[in-house]
Amino acid sequence: MKNCHQKKYTVIILIFVTIFFTSSCTGSKPITPIEKPVSKHDMPLEKSYSKVIIQKFEVDQDLEKIYPGITVTCESTLMNELLQVSSISQIEKARVNSVRQRGALIVKTRVTNLRLAGTNAAPEMAANVRLIDSATGITIHEKDLSTLSSGSGNSDQILPHNLGKIIAQYVAAALEGN
Repeated sequence: MKNCHQKKYTVIILIFVTIFFTSSCTGSKPITPIEKPVSKHDMPLEKSYSKVIIQKFEVDQDLEKIYPGITVTCESTLMNELLQVSSISQIEKARVNSVRQRGALIVKTRVTNLRLAGTNAAPEMAANVRLIDSATGITIHEKDLSTLSSGSGNSDQILPHNLGKIIAQYVAAALEGN
């Protein structure tokens, strides 16, 4: 009988010891929300750049006819905002493809959507933005951006300003590691 009780106590002690070591090995970790994985296109650039070249925005002629000069306004806002939010002080506009330059980042933008107020849907201006290493000609980041995601007002006059600011924030975030 004594042997039977001894076995029970030994088993109970082994269970408690196992539980203790198991819980101490795993540790208590706070539960954190699942984060959205960082896209390669949202990460800072690996290479350092000292100059940003903003190429003339591309836009379908039909869209340009709807709102003449919209891309010029957007380009200017991009340039001014980028001067304020990035550490790069050398920013220039290029009307044609630039000669390959070391240490320069090309911002190539194509306006993909322009929907003015008065339509059944919310006003929007959207663009595909490519960040290109000037020396190699390789696209290192690419993203579709839209004024709908900005959460600010989007009247016809403000659309190009809002999109210019959104593009500037995207470029500045990419240059963050500079």
